[in-house]
Amino acid sequence: MPDTVFFDLYGTLVDIWTDESKPSLWRRTAEFFSLCGAPCTARELQARYLALCAEETDALAAARPELGAEGVEIELRKVFRRLFEEKGLNVSDERISDTAMLFRTLSFRRAPRLMPGARDVLSELRRRGTRICLLSNAQNCFTMPELSRLGLDGAFDGIFLSSDFGCRKPSSAFFRAALARAGVSPAQALMVGNDPSTDIRGAESVGMESRYIHTPQSPPRGAPLPAGCREIASLRDLL
Repeated sequence: MPDTVFFDLYGTLVDIWTDESKPSLWRRTAEFFSLCGAPCTARELQARYLALCAEETDALAAARPELGAEGVEIELRKVFRRLFEEKGLNVSDERISDTAMLFRTLSFRRAPRLMPGARDVLSELRRRGTRICLLSNAQNCFTMPELSRLGLDGAFDGIFLSSDFGCRKPSSAFFRAALARAGVSPAQALMVGNDPSTDIRGAESVGMESRYIHTPQSPPRGAPLPAGCREIASLRDLL
């Protein structure tokens, strides 16, 4: 086992299903905005949210042309803040965090839960002296509260989220930045994930070995897995 193991989060360690198209999400979030002094309808809120996400993505892609629109990751806190500002409100960071947590919670099709064996595997790897890092396409404002809720907030030696770096897997820029921040070379690290493209081929692009686990959230595999990847049936196969 390499010195450091990078884990994907959603679909690998955490079983989660969300749906941001639910009418109830937009209706109840609009009610929250209205109670905060930013009156809006569900339809208006959804339209402005999507438009602002597109604006933020275009701006970040223009600033980082080497990544393109598919390779960048915006910070949704900025979008929530702009939604309030458009209504003439300057709100606190705490209000933005509360808005993000409400939005995320309303998007759940069911409450997130740990994948079978996830907690035991993380604990055992740490007991053996392996450094454990999280490398996830995720929003900080969603993920950090969820890690706490699931009891994983102290499970990692490093947490690297795409919204904090402005880029997302499978971009090699994200992998290289996380490796540099962790202070390890690709040869010293292993990537574990459930997505053949973002996790596995992304790791291959920087010379990392990987382990692929197929879960209900995995997209179609497409091309064969790279030579530096081994498929595992469960997380316990890492031990």
